[in-house]
Amino acid sequence: MMEEREFTIVNRETPRLESADKATGLGKYTDDLTVPNMAYAALVRSPHSYAKVLGIDTSEAEKIPGYLGCALPEESPQEYFNCSGNPPSPLLMADEKVLTDEPLVLGDRVAIVAAETEAAARAAAEAMKVEYEVIAPMLDVKSALAPNAPALQPHIAPNNIVQRREVSQGDIAVGEASSDIIEEGHFVTPAMQHTTIELTCCVVDFSDGEHMTIYSCSQTVFQERRILAEIFGLKEVDVHIVKPLVGAGFGARQQLHAQHAAALISRKIARPVKLLYSREEEFYSVMRHASDVDLRIGADKNGRLQLFDTTFRLNAGPYTTHTPTVVAAAARKLQYNVPNYSFTGLSVFTNHITGGAFRGYGNTQLTFGREILMDRLAQRLNIDPVEFRLMNHVQVGQCFPCASIPVSSNGIEECARRCRQLQREIDEKEPLVDNDEIRQAWGIAFSCHGSGPSSKEGLSGAIIMLNADATVHLLVGSADIGQGSETMECQIAAECLGIPLKSVQITAADTHLTPYNTGTFGSSQTFICGNAVKLACDDLKQKMIEQLRLIYPDCKVEEKEHIYYISGCEESKMNFEEAARKILFDPKGGVPIGVGSYKAAACPNPFAVCFVKAEYHKKLNALRLLDIIQVVDVGTPINRLTVAGQLEGGIAQGVGYALYERMEINPRSRRTLSTDFLHYRIPQMGDMPRTYVDMVSSHDPYGPCGAKSVGELATVPVAPAIVNAARRASGMEISSLPLCDKFVILPTERGSVK
Repeated sequence: MMEEREFTIVNRETPRLESADKATGLGKYTDDLTVPNMAYAALVRSPHSYAKVLGIDTSEAEKIPGYLGCALPEESPQEYFNCSGNPPSPLLMADEKVLTDEPLVLGDRVAIVAAETEAAARAAAEAMKVEYEVIAPMLDVKSALAPNAPALQPHIAPNNIVQRREVSQGDIAVGEASSDIIEEGHFVTPAMQHTTIELTCCVVDFSDGEHMTIYSCSQTVFQERRILAEIFGLKEVDVHIVKPLVGAGFGARQQLHAQHAAALISRKIARPVKLLYSREEEFYSVMRHASDVDLRIGADKNGRLQLFDTTFRLNAGPYTTHTPTVVAAAARKLQYNVPNYSFTGLSVFTNHITGGAFRGYGNTQLTFGREILMDRLAQRLNIDPVEFRLMNHVQVGQCFPCASIPVSSNGIEECARRCRQLQREIDEKEPLVDNDEIRQAWGIAFSCHGSGPSSKEGLSGAIIMLNADATVHLLVGSADIGQGSETMECQIAAECLGIPLKSVQITAADTHLTPYNTGTFGSSQTFICGNAVKLACDDLKQKMIEQLRLIYPDCKVEEKEHIYYISGCEESKMNFEEAARKILFDPKGGVPIGVGSYKAAACPNPFAVCFVKAEYHKKLNALRLLDIIQVVDVGTPINRLTVAGQLEGGIAQGVGYALYERMEINPRSRRTLSTDFLHYRIPQMGDMPRTYVDMVSSHDPYGPCGAKSVGELATVPVAPAIVNAARRASGMEISSLPLCDKFVILPTERGSVK
């Protein structure tokens, strides 16, 4: 196992390379960009959740000063496509059009207009008169599955069930018979918006109808290139996508948003266009799926799990997008040994806002109910809830239920030990209170995720080139969406080559310049792209050795610990810089280029333990969060500062999920009310308790420099840990979110983040 002292660049707290530009405002996001002769576009969206377009009158829009033109449904490509940025898969079904005259969801794209200014474009969009036949929407799974419910996508799902996924091992009847105690529950979690800081934006030039250039806040530039080429009948080489700085993604930019519509109007007016969403439009975009879950977990009297049985339903909205793959991911995220396991997953079409990729990808919804039942079981068995989880946890060499790849590293016990240590330190300063007014309690939850997509679809290439001054230029296709992946990839390169971090320059996510990358999703970039970078560095070092052997044909040349030794004819040694200059400038030298390609052969699991301290005010029926502890096993952290930031951000997102966030629907009009931050509550500083994050020492044999992923892991255990604390403090059983429906949520006394 590599120890921390063996690294010089990796496993350090390193500021991100782009931090100064972001802090000073010099960084360029998509909306900061302009191109010559650029116009502006705005979408005409359906104000109804389910309707048919009877007619569109453009006459008033044409009167707006600066109006340039519009594109209507009949001008849109008529072939169905799937907007998901995942690689082609039978789980991703073609069911969407660029523009539609049969809107199936609030905000569906009906038309697009262009004008000389953004204000004029929005005014023209508002002036478009669209006549609709309104149809009663089906916003929840129950109504969509009713016997006489209309089929929203009859060519895919005549009964609105997009897909039924069944995964099992063992025998459920045997599990029931072997269980002395069975806990069961019905768990409901709401849809949740990504609420990224940056609004969705793209600049598209398809003015010649043959070549398309796009600047866009994207997580999957190569997948989007593929989809756009298919929609417009282009070769992929004729579609050029560049990713500027991105103000967060969380899965929101893992699929096409409106680049195709912008391309349509750009071609029609023969000018490049910029399309910027409003915050209201963001709320019409994809979100975390609402879930409806039935779950049973059984254990014998000794505390050994015997049964896990669940029916897992996701509200897909009207388009499949990611829903079947989210269900598939949820099916294989159980980190406990259970001999009898059954998972039935249903993806259901409704007229709700479309469900898509979101941090946690199915794991969040299932872990919520699972960890609540694990707590109830531990209490009934009179076993410490931490020990109960540990005694049933998978170990190195074992597989998750229905999974085929063994666990390669596991620091969960150390995570739990460190959490308990921090818990004791907190309680020594502020002992638990239990009186007539207030009762305080701790709640816990375990979680896991994967390093890369569970389907092994993760693929990344990397190229590293020598410069004349012995610095290197790294080319990767991965998209940094604010998580700091470019800095970490540079750290890996610097560590592998034995050079200073400042000697590595990076270009990323440009489909004309950088090698292919599946995309930034599934907690994949550190592991998948990081491995590609390591392999490219290894290739560069080997080619440098080969070049030195040409220069010194009678000598023995080898590399050890970043020093190139020449022996046998003349004794000498060179560091990387000296070797690079010799190779580039010697008459017998050359230009070595390192190339690496990594296809995910493994999906190592990072693990997390989360402790939450909460207090219940009995007379007020109020809940206050006091402390949150999260300790993770992410292998060897590439950048400890970035990992800590990911943990703190993930915790904040989990707090919002637990306490406040949901899409509100007017019961009378059956329309979504949550279209801004007045009607959709996200955590504020006063909602965040004292937060403690830490990483245990670990090393995964498959990861670059021993690293595993962290991006999605941090959010998953927070909500169930909060609920378990609230249950123990209040004595109430809780099976749904958000908690503001059940309690008055009190502001916290904000403390430091440690």
